Amino acid sequence: MRRLLLALIGLLIAAGAHDLAAQAPARSPATAPVPAGNGEVRGIIVDLASSAPISRASVAVRVKGQAQLLAGAIATPDGAFRVQGLRPGTYTLRATYLGFGPRVADFTVSDAAPIANVGRLTLTRVAVELEGVAVKEERAAVTIEPDRNAYRAKDVAPAASNASDVLDAVPSVQVDADGKVSLRGNENVAVQINGRPSPIRGAQLGAYLKSMPASVVDRVEVIPNPSARYDPEGMAGIINIVLKQNADLGLSGGVTAGAANAERFNGSGNVGYQSGPLTLFTNLGINKDERPVVGINDRERFDALSAPLSFTEQDIDGRAGNHGVNLNATVDYRLGKRDVLSNAFIVNRRGSSDVSASAYSELGGDRALLARYDRLRDLRATGTMFDYTMALKRTFEARKHELSGEVRFNQANDDERTALWKQPNGADATSGSLLDGERDAVDARSRQLAAQVDYTRTLAPRRKLETGYKGTARWLDRDYRVSRDALGNGDWVVSNLSNAFTFDEKVNAAYGVLSQGAGKFELQAGLRAEIASRDFTLAASATSYPVSYRSLFPSGAVMYNLSDATQLKASYSRRIRRPGTQELNPFPTFFDVQNVFIGNPRLDPEYTDALELGVTRAGALGSLQVSPFYRHTSNVIRVLINTADVIDGRDVTSVSFQNLAASNSWGTDLNGSLRLGKRLTGFAGVNVFKMVTDGGSTSAVGSDAVTWSTRLNGTTEITPNTILQAMYFYRAPMKIEGGRFASMQMTNVVLKRKIDGDRSSVSLRVTDPFNTGRMRIQAGDENINQITERSFGARAAYLTFQYNYGQAPRVRQPQQEPQPQQAGFP
Repeated sequence: MRRLLLALIGLLIAAGAHDLAAQAPARSPATAPVPAGNGEVRGIIVDLASSAPISRASVAVRVKGQAQLLAGAIATPDGAFRVQGLRPGTYTLRATYLGFGPRVADFTVSDAAPIANVGRLTLTRVAVELEGVAVKEERAAVTIEPDRNAYRAKDVAPAASNASDVLDAVPSVQVDADGKVSLRGNENVAVQINGRPSPIRGAQLGAYLKSMPASVVDRVEVIPNPSARYDPEGMAGIINIVLKQNADLGLSGGVTAGAANAERFNGSGNVGYQSGPLTLFTNLGINKDERPVVGINDRERFDALSAPLSFTEQDIDGRAGNHGVNLNATVDYRLGKRDVLSNAFIVNRRGSSDVSASAYSELGGDRALLARYDRLRDLRATGTMFDYTMALKRTFEARKHELSGEVRFNQANDDERTALWKQPNGADATSGSLLDGERDAVDARSRQLAAQVDYTRTLAPRRKLETGYKGTARWLDRDYRVSRDALGNGDWVVSNLSNAFTFDEKVNAAYGVLSQGAGKFELQAGLRAEIASRDFTLAASATSYPVSYRSLFPSGAVMYNLSDATQLKASYSRRIRRPGTQELNPFPTFFDVQNVFIGNPRLDPEYTDALELGVTRAGALGSLQVSPFYRHTSNVIRVLINTADVIDGRDVTSVSFQNLAASNSWGTDLNGSLRLGKRLTGFAGVNVFKMVTDGGSTSAVGSDAVTWSTRLNGTTEITPNTILQAMYFYRAPMKIEGGRFASMQMTNVVLKRKIDGDRSSVSLRVTDPFNTGRMRIQAGDENINQITERSFGARAAYLTFQYNYGQAPRVRQPQQEPQPQQAGFP
């Protein structure tokens, strides 16, 4: 299997290189390629009803009387198109766009008149309500735009069962064994759903995505350098999951159910309904994922002469689990021809557990056994989240002149209980004896209120202005209570580690983005200005740590269409990472008996300036994209490790946080796609980067490391109803401050069988068949060397059944309303 995967990577890169060397897809009536001619055809595609240009309409050119496609183009925002490289002859041109009937025109190219102008081609809107009318459009699997790459879900992950599977198949995106999402290996990425920030993060977001069926995902947009229009959070960029909107007339829906065993399953059901001005879409999903977690925590302490002082060997055996129920509902109501009122609800009920027994062996410097005991851990957590958005949008002219506003409220309540015990064993054990008991309890409530107004106006052909305002307020109340029973006799005492705090944060932002087309150039420039403040207050002492700051976030993008098949682009953006409450809380928080977090309430946010270049070549067999990038981060928040700390009477390793001087990283992404009809569709990517962190004059902490990763995604249609898809990911070893991550790799294989066309299917997904899903870190200094290794039990075989009824949801293009007769609001 590994040889096959490596061979497929080579095939993708070779095919991409072949496309780069090939001429643009113009061919003579013969099947063999011939040198391209000097002729061309031009024109403009408009809507017959409104005379508005139709952006991104498709143009196909064939030799008259023949079926073979010769060349093609996509209309620009002003509806114009241009197809070059034609030899003298008579041709047929066909213009199409989703929701419109096709238009066919003949033209002739000669030596005397090499440029043919077909003028204005008008397309007539198709009445989609009429029974029997079917409009189909072949869209590219990958769409390259100035600031993003959009991957169509059904092409990158045709065998996917849920949204998490779709994300894991997208180039540059990785979903780990816990469901956490990263972009180019960086988990500090903002995940959005339909352009709105996801209300949950981390493993909770992973469980949420596993309960969302893949059938409702239209595409995934990867935005490494977002414009100033978007929230600047997420240093690695934005991943936007675009769901299918507006189910077709009538009732539609689907059911998905998958399981590996009794402890690992997910299921979902969705219903869509559209009648007149009302559109409804609801999805209910459940998810449970409980798996074994085994590993080691071994540490060695040294004296001033680097001689061993002691050894601690820790073997971990436990089970970790997540489960949840998620309800999504959207209700859209068209108030008139131009106004739509939208309501979006998300309700999430979640829980997690972490039950483990860690066997400790304490050894002297000569490795003589000093003590042997077990530490027992039992963590149970529950949470409830409610998220509601109400939005009103007025469309004066679709995609050209729009005004929208929305209000969003989110509230989450989290409850966590942890019990910790020490239990002697071996010669020191007493039957049933438990010592050094600890009970931790966390009660937290967070709320967020956001209001946003966005305005879009086309000022001239190929010139567009986007501007708006967003205000966000966040509140968090968190109580942490620690009780100790040192002797195991039931005498519980509240520890001085107990604490409570409140956290308030407010952000007000305004932005403006101007886009301009000029010849073969597409230009974009933007600026976002923010005024932000936060206040971290310790309840017991009423000690407050207020911080206020102002920030500017410029952005820019340039794309040059060298030809219909080749684009060059460059982009720049500034992003921010605001410190989290765990990094701010100055009270110690133990994540095991030997390791403890200590926050720093005076931390400043990180800022990253990112520059990215790109060269994209598209051909008949696929595409190849090379994207060099550079990132400079100031006020870097990095960990400071004290291996000889003493907290609460324990010898521990403490982890605190500090703003270091700067961090620079640079590298390149190489992504290729290959399409050989039904035989093979694949995506391959390689990412190489170097990160250099300078600790500045006040700290010795720093890093200088190079690492790389690669991923492959291949799909083949074995029979018209059977699809095989395989994915492989590898990340090379990577240095970090004070340590080193070992290499990682993961493989997933899916076999999907359609039962009744697209109505139902059954699939078998094998996750981590080679049992390589593990993590290993080595860290330390002159005082200590620690090795941490975990195997997360990702290996499993999921059997999934999907059934759809009615007409599946599909994206319906927004209608272009006729211009009013007079200026002003109608």
